[in-house]
Amino acid sequence: MRLLFLSILVIVLSACSATVEMPTATTAIPQEAVPTVDSSDERLSTAQFNYQRNCAHCHGYGGEGQHPDTVERTINLGYHLVPAHDATGHTWQHPDQLIFETIKYGVQAPTNFYAMTAFGEGLSDEEIFAIIDYMRLWWTDEQIAWQAQLTEQFTENNPNWTPNRLDEMP
Repeated sequence: MRLLFLSILVIVLSACSATVEMPTATTAIPQEAVPTVDSSDERLSTAQFNYQRNCAHCHGYGGEGQHPDTVERTINLGYHLVPAHDATGHTWQHPDQLIFETIKYGVQAPTNFYAMTAFGEGLSDEEIFAIIDYMRLWWTDEQIAWQAQLTEQFTENNPNWTPNRLDEMP
């Protein structure tokens, strides 16, 4: 029974992608897909480690999204795919603050076959923002510029937002 539970858990945790188009059947992640981080940059090196430890099993080690072997089943069941974090996904279409809240508080939606765990207890706010900076390494210059505008606009429209805002809600 325990082996069955662990097998199901591994399958559940191996999901991720934002496009409805079926990805190719490649499972190996090309080394160039993983951003190169200068080992002397402790912040980004730690962010890469934290991403690989906490995020990559669903979102891909190269940020490519849901494992191709799980996409068809997820779509056939009518659920959303786990998004890619690279340039092919939609993460760059959200301001830092919303990405932060997603990582810190997780996503528990009935349309998601693979719910996202909240990582706020295991990662500090600074570590979460560093992971966002790490994901940004996959984006194009145009996507980075657009996302920076969204983040600035969110700040202007929500001047009272803080990383602890949801922690303080009743």
